[in-house]
Amino acid sequence: MRFLITFAAVLGFASASVIAPIAYGANAGDVQAAVIDATVAAQDHARAIGENQARAAEAVRQVAETNRDLHENAYWNNVAASQNYVAAAQAQTAALNGAAVAYRAAHLAGPAYAPLAYAGLGLNAYGYGPYGLGLHAW
Repeated sequence: MRFLITFAAVLGFASASVIAPIAYGANAGDVQAAVIDATVAAQDHARAIGENQARAAEAVRQVAETNRDLHENAYWNNVAASQNYVAAAQAQTAALNGAAVAYRAAHLAGPAYAPLAYAGLGLNAYGYGPYGLGLHAW
């Protein structure tokens, strides 16, 4: 019996809370406040969506700018490295050309024009004297 009384009370309370706005009618001020609250909530939600999209677009722009900077730096570093390789190759070529010219000059000069080996005697490494007289240092 107690269960039935409790059930009836709960059912009565629930039906009164559901039926009360219909039976008594809604207050015009409450309806207007609810409309204003819903409008403000919708505007806040739309503004939040717009701000989140703006933040996402800014993040994408920053990532794109960072990638562009990285690729640009990599490109110019590659260009500088290539120029360094070319300069090193040119320096090596110049050194080899200089050595070849010196070698050719030494062999074309012949024994009479070779450097003096015995500066004190005035004789060169081939035993020729200053005037090619054929003197030997030994």
